[in-house]
Formats: sequence, structure tokens, C-alpha cells
Amino acid sequence: MPPLAAQSSSAGLLLVVTALLTDCLNLASANKAHDVYRISPSAVHSRRGWHNRRNLPFISSSAASSLVGWEELVLNTRGGSTVEEETTASEVGEGTSDDIVPSDETDEETDEAEAQPRNLTFTATSPDDGSAEDPDGIPARWFDMKKGDREEANEAFETHLAWREEFNVDTMLERPHPKFDVCKQMAPHYFAGRDPHNNIIFVQRPAHVDFELMRMNNATIEDLLLHYVYVIQYCWNIMEPAPDAIMTNVLDMRGSSFRQMSNSEYIEFGKRFVSMMSANYPGRSYKTLIINAPTWINVLYKIFKPMLRESTRQKIIILKAGEEQDTALKFYLGDALPDDLLSAGDSKKDKKDMGTRYYVPVEEQEQCTPGPNSEVEFEMREFCKQQLALYNETMIEVNTI
Repeated sequence: MPPLAAQSSSAGLLLVVTALLTDCLNLASANKAHDVYRISPSAVHSRRGWHNRRNLPFISSSAASSLVGWEELVLNTRGGSTVEEETTASEVGEGTSDDIVPSDETDEETDEAEAQPRNLTFTATSPDDGSAEDPDGIPARWFDMKKGDREEANEAFETHLAWREEFNVDTMLERPHPKFDVCKQMAPHYFAGRDPHNNIIFVQRPAHVDFELMRMNNATIEDLLLHYVYVIQYCWNIMEPAPDAIMTNVLDMRGSSFRQMSNSEYIEFGKRFVSMMSANYPGRSYKTLIINAPTWINVLYKIFKPMLRESTRQKIIILKAGEEQDTALKFYLGDALPDDLLSAGDSKKDKKDMGTRYYVPVEEQEQCTPGPNSEVEFEMREFCKQQLALYNETMIEVNTI
């Protein structure tokens, strides 16, 4: 999804909207324009020549529900272990009675041991993604992104691997993420559940990206970008690990304005968000629904529409608030449709004062409903809290006005 190398506010806005409309989609990438803002090292490393750096902080201080309990999810999640590691684990299981935990061990110690995550390292390739059969070890999605061009697919994948090394992406879910709640409030986004085709539903409200709240919580754009990586890593490795899994994206444009979205901070975030997602998570969209779309969205869409592949155009649906939009949402999202997205309802949801919370996370699973407090969101937050506890850290409280 190549960003545009434009510097004016209007062109910058176009770039941001392009990013938001397609999110984890890919625009036609035959040109190299996306290299301008790519978040990656200056040199591309061999995917066989780098190793993971474990236990580093998530980021420097400067800078359709699974219905499975989060503890069980952590313990049973697919990791990046090798066949050799699995064999070793099997051999340990066949040990003698001397290997059995002493009977006088307390229940508390046993429970603590059982809560330890087994393997939360996830590499760039996975079983059945096509990399095992490819002579260069390239997953099929990368060929699709480059329309079958092996040279370009190999270059893009090598760059992706270098990016993963620079930001320690393979081990991101192992490490504590104390700013999880803060980032959730800075840029409202959530997994609402699953659509009728069992695809994950991801909702974003771009008009409510809150840079005032960011400053109040000593957070940065870098924090927010890496938070998105954390969320997407969780999505494609724990929540839905199938290599061909896709999602339905919903972009709620309620409250947006041309002037607001031409903000320089917003443009900077949009540029970096675009290049990071497009270069590293190709081919993951089923549909992208742009709802509550203002008139100027259609104008901008006509401008950048020629840059989209035909397959991408077919995935984008632009809707205006009203009965027709609500009918479409019910059709595409099914039972996972949050009330918050319907045209009728509380008028307060149209606005959000900068520096205030978008929502308050629930603490009990029984309180979950489709929306920001869906069961999927609850499980992901519990997972994050569990990792924080393993490092004797706690979630940072969100400072508001």
C-alpha cells in the first residue's frame, strides 16, 4: 500500500485517507513509492543471518470471539517451536517418577507454573503459508502482493524480515506492553467479533485519534505504531493463526472533517502507518467498509481509485449514515454488529473531546458486548495483563482531563 510522496496538507490528507480506507489491504505496488516512508533498517539483512533479541522492553520510554479462556489460550497457543523442540518436550514427558513434582509443592506454586506461557515467539513464516514449498522460502501472500514477480516478492520479504529484526517483532507478544490501555484510548480501534463468514472484524474511528491524550500520557507516535503491530501480531498468531485468514475492516468516519484530518501530526502518523502495514501485512482483507462517509471521501476516492488493484476496488464499500447503511452493516457484520456503529442512537457517540477516554474496559467477561468491550478485546487485554504480571509490571493508567 504505497504512500504518496506529497507534502502539502491536502495531498497528505489524501495519503492518510488512502491508508485508513485500505488499512491492511494492499494498493498496487508495482512502483517503489512506498520505500519513501518505510519503517525498516537502512540495510537489508539475510533472513537466515539474524536472530531474535529477547526480553527487551516493548518500546523505550522515550519513544468473532474465540470463546476460549485467556489462560487456556496462552498455554495452548501455537508458537514458533521446531520439530526438535517438540521431540524434546515429548521425551521430558516420558521421564521417570523422579521427574514428578514433589507432592508437598503448594497449590499456589503449581498454579503459577501452569500460568507460564509456553512459546510466544512467532516468526515470519508458518505452516501451510507456502514458504516450505517455495525454493526461496517466500510465503504465498508475498507473491500475490507482487503479482507473481519472484524478484520483487523476494526483495519485499527480505525487507520485511529486516523490519522484524529491527523491532523484535518475533518476540513482541512475549514482552510486556504497559501502554496497552493508553494506546487503545489514543486511537480508538477494536475487534468487534466475527462476521457471518467467520472473518475477524476490526473497527477503527480515525476522527478520534487523540494527540492531546498522547501528550498527557507521555506517549509517542512510535508507541502507537508499535501498539498496532502488537495488536496485529496477536490477531494473526493467537486469535486467528491460519495463514490464509482475512478480516473485515470497518472505518467509522463519524466526526471527521477535512480540516481536522489535515493536521500535521495526523499526516505523520498516517504516512508511517501506511508504509508499515502495507509493507508487512499484505493480503489480509476480506472487505473494507467506510461508514458515515462525508461527501469529500467520495471525491478523494475517485482520485486514488486508479492506484488500486481491481481486486482491492471490489473490497471497498463506501456508505453514508442512514437506513441503507445500517442494513448493509447487519448484512456484512451479522451478530457482531456493535450498536455503536448504527446510525440511530446516542448522539454523544458522534463527538469525543480531546484528552478524554473513548471507552472504559470491562473487568468481567460477562460484561462483554460487541464493540470496544467485545469478548475478543477482553481476552486480548487479559493476555496483555498476564504478560505484564510475568515481568512484575502493571498496566499504566490512562491520564485524562
